[in-house]
Amino acid sequence: MKIYLLRGMAAMLVVSSFAMCTKTPNKIEKPVSTVTAQSPAVTTGEDEDIAADERQTVMDVSDPDYIVQPSQWYVDGTNIAPGSVVCIPAGTRGALLLKNFKGTADEPIIIVNKGGRVTFSTSITASYGFKTQNCQFFKILGTGAAGVKYGFDVNGGNIGMTMDDLSSDFEIANVEVRNSGFAGIMAKTDPSCDVATQRGRFTMRNIIIHKNYIHKTGGEGIYIGNSFYAEGITLACGRVLPHDIKTVKVYSNIIDSTGCEGIQVGSVISGCKVFNNTVKSPGLSPFASGQNNGIQIGEGSGGKCYNNMVKDAPGNGIIVLGLGDNLVYNNYIINAGAHGIFADSRYTPGPNFQFVNNTIISPGQDGIKLNSTIIPMNTVINNVIIDPGSGIAIHTMNSSVKLTAANNYISNDINTCGFVNYSADNYHLLSSSPLINAGVNVLSYGIVNDFFNTLRPAADDFDIGAAEYQEP
Repeated sequence: MKIYLLRGMAAMLVVSSFAMCTKTPNKIEKPVSTVTAQSPAVTTGEDEDIAADERQTVMDVSDPDYIVQPSQWYVDGTNIAPGSVVCIPAGTRGALLLKNFKGTADEPIIIVNKGGRVTFSTSITASYGFKTQNCQFFKILGTGAAGVKYGFDVNGGNIGMTMDDLSSDFEIANVEVRNSGFAGIMAKTDPSCDVATQRGRFTMRNIIIHKNYIHKTGGEGIYIGNSFYAEGITLACGRVLPHDIKTVKVYSNIIDSTGCEGIQVGSVISGCKVFNNTVKSPGLSPFASGQNNGIQIGEGSGGKCYNNMVKDAPGNGIIVLGLGDNLVYNNYIINAGAHGIFADSRYTPGPNFQFVNNTIISPGQDGIKLNSTIIPMNTVINNVIIDPGSGIAIHTMNSSVKLTAANNYISNDINTCGFVNYSADNYHLLSSSPLINAGVNVLSYGIVNDFFNTLRPAADDFDIGAAEYQEP
């Protein structure tokens, strides 16, 4: 059995790798003092989002302002007032295009199912199942019928749902998306020679995608923002840059069996939060190499990625190519085919990639692979890394990668962690777990709870990994 704790390395380290060692004693040393403890840096507003979902009630659709008829393939919302409720009757219908819906921040337009489940059914060769063009301040909610969890069902289309052509400020919730030829839900306007689509002219804002079930897609499950933030694309009019996105929340979605990444975000320059999602079996049929990961925080995106469960990604569990103000924590990454977490600096002006309190089990290659040579610092603390296929838990590409590492628990045996029942996906900790009270104080990172929403610390000290032990 090969077990050890990586501790006492909170000063800046430049290393090539942390490899598995034989006959290293399983001991817990005093936590390093150079990782400072402070009061919580942020509030738990995300918890309020989760609580609001749990309190969610059926929307009153008894007196809608507009009813979309089954025969309508598109609706021009020019004359639909802000605050209107637009109902779509239950049943199976074809694809739908909504154009020029203009709500306001205080009075968004609500699009909701009425009388039961609405299925938008179309061929995967069709452009879309549900599309918006030039729509702002609207909500697509499948909450219009009691006992129906996903009131909208988008079946087919090359893209299942696409929020396109300068659409912005929207929410999508309680929608099932399945059997798309490419992406399940897409939100972006790719730049063209029309300057209105380019960076500096258009900014997409306030995107909320939650409580959806997305499965059996040919490409990404959720695809937000352009993938080429730094370089853009070259067209007949020259090089054009994709628009910025500000404030994105992707949470409480179930994503299963996607062709490419389960969740991919790019160009989100501020306010990006990807949390509380379950991503299972992503990347089953990627159209190019490197497209088979679980969650991708892509070029131009900062923010937080936390409390996600990522299982059985053929590629990396989580890949980070972001701005360098990225915090990745409280994630479970199980059976990734490549690295548990992979980080690279593409367009990375920020100060730090931070990987804190993640639990990584049986990655095919390294536990955490850091190719991020440009960023001033990579921080890796309080992580659990079990049985990396390469035998390397934390691997830096070369001496240019700067690393601060502390209090990481590394073993080649899952049974040493003290999970209640790993084989049944119960990752709570037994009272005998060596992870308990063995971590660094993480309040300075704004981390105030664990994957299960247990407060950190539950006792006097902080636990290692995504779970914080709580007395029965």
